Amino acid sequence: MLNPIKIAKAIKCILTDYGESLDLRPDEKDKNGELRINYQLVLYRELGPLALPFIVNLRKSRKGRDILWGREANNIDYVENEVLPKLMDFEYLKALPKNTIGYAYYETVKDIGIEKLYNQRFKEEEMQDDLTVHDVRNNVSRHFLLTHDFHHVLFGYNTKALGEAMIQVVLSRVFKNKIGSVIAFFGTIKACRDANSLKPFKAYFECKRNCKDVDDSFGFMSPLEYLEEDIDSFRKQFLIKNPEIYNEIIQQ
Repeated sequence: MLNPIKIAKAIKCILTDYGESLDLRPDEKDKNGELRINYQLVLYRELGPLALPFIVNLRKSRKGRDILWGREANNIDYVENEVLPKLMDFEYLKALPKNTIGYAYYETVKDIGIEKLYNQRFKEEEMQDDLTVHDVRNNVSRHFLLTHDFHHVLFGYNTKALGEAMIQVVLSRVFKNKIGSVIAFFGTIKACRDANSLKPFKAYFECKRNCKDVDDSFGFMSPLEYLEEDIDSFRKQFLIKNPEIYNEIIQQ
């Protein structure tokens, strides 16, 4: 924890490789998703004290505490026997109405899926830990690994550098995970370098503004609770706004 060399290497990786590929590509070990995820995990581990407001926020609700302690919908057996099979059932997801969250999720992950990422990334991290505090970290990681791409879907951000950075803003502003603010800042710098422009910071500040009034309770729900929900109605219910400036930037 707080190893300056590891932190510096992780930030360097974000500035060079962040968002170079879809985040669900575990078999590629060069400058694509797996490397980015590895270094992102390093930052979450080394900057652990910044996650304290996030843990406090989780403890405020029953579903948040279920995430922390690995209960109910975040119980590992339930996740592996019920949640993952449903999220990998592409025939089911593809057959959903096109206005649903589940169909939008399918469009995001149809070429890759989540099962390999879960097995190679999450389980690998889980096996390295044998302390109670690490059990909590694994429980939280399990939930946010499963919901990560739903955040892309709901907030309207792609999986390139800028889109990934904006999801880290969401984690920081909506769920109080301040480690996300570090990754978001350097990820936005990476996007600026890619675009040879400072415009990505306009999207960065827009995302911060849009997150201000979001109802965070949706983030504690299991994906199975909203797969079949109308995406526009769901966004309206939880005060999730359309990122207009971001959309203008990525269309240029």
